[in-house]
Amino acid sequence: MNDNFHVDVKGFPELKAKILALSNDKRKKTEIIGILRQVASSTVVAARNNAPVSQKAHLVSGTRSRKIIQPGALKKSIGVIVGKRGAAVENPTVYVGPRAKGNYDGWYGAMVEAGHNVYQNSTSYKSWGKNKTRNTLSRVRGKGKNNSVSFVQGTFYLKRAYESTGGTVTADGVAKVAKYIQKKIDQL
Repeated sequence: MNDNFHVDVKGFPELKAKILALSNDKRKKTEIIGILRQVASSTVVAARNNAPVSQKAHLVSGTRSRKIIQPGALKKSIGVIVGKRGAAVENPTVYVGPRAKGNYDGWYGAMVEAGHNVYQNSTSYKSWGKNKTRNTLSRVRGKGKNNSVSFVQGTFYLKRAYESTGGTVTADGVAKVAKYIQKKIDQL
């Protein structure tokens, strides 16, 4: 299932032109990011309310670390993320979503949002009395005895949060940024 999610903000090119017309200094960017953080706070609250909470703790073990993810970790990790790459280099951008850096364990939020595959299979099998290792391709395809691939449906908690606050957040953001730009123009 591929559920594309796209947002178009009306009036933003004109607003961007006004921003670019002002001097390109660091203070402007930090102030606009502050405004965008305030505007995004209602979406953060809605996303936290919509985020699912597990009934039990989960053990995550890998080659680098082994830790226990407690219930509610995803809900606690949802916040405002300041964009640093792509278009965010030129245009101040903030995202609402699960944070994964530092003390936050929201790295699995995308899997909960859109769903993920679960591979239930063995890595080894017996052939002619010898233990053999199954290659990755046959494991992913789910071929062979005791192998299955299932899909866990996503909850789309971020999509529901945006839909519940989308129109007001966009309008409020455009109004606040326009007010800030007008204030800067009046100072010139």
